[in-house]
Amino acid sequence: MNFDASFFVALAFVLVLAGFWKLNLHGRVAAMLDERSDEIKKQLDDARALRQEALSVLSDYEKRAKEAEQEAAVLVEQAQEDAKRIAAEAELALKARLERRTKQAEDKIARAEAQLSQEVKQATVELAIEASAQLIGEKMTTAQSDRLVKNTIDSLAKNLH
Repeated sequence: MNFDASFFVALAFVLVLAGFWKLNLHGRVAAMLDERSDEIKKQLDDARALRQEALSVLSDYEKRAKEAEQEAAVLVEQAQEDAKRIAAEAELALKARLERRTKQAEDKIARAEAQLSQEVKQATVELAIEASAQLIGEKMTTAQSDRLVKNTIDSLAKNLH
């Protein structure tokens, strides 16, 4: 019998397979592959769970961002309304102040006019008295003067009672 190298290779292969079978290595390899498969499956499940959790967190943050944006819009709108209200109140206060100052100025002008009118009347009376005194002093006789004084005293007596 002539044995060539391929025979010995085949024999060695069969012996290795028989040794694996005898040592129950095929079960161990299968168990290791099953373990590895279970570990990969577990990692994939964990990755799916993490992805779901990440999507949930992302959705929650997007919801919060939208709520914050809406709240900010409400705050901006409220601030604008407050600014308009404050501006209107300031305008009303300014108008009231201007009206009050205008009234004060008009009152001051009226008082000044009244005082000026009183001063003009006073000056006119003084001038009239001075002119009358000068005319009376120049053209009136003593008898006329006595009669004028008597008439004035009688007139005062009637007006006072």
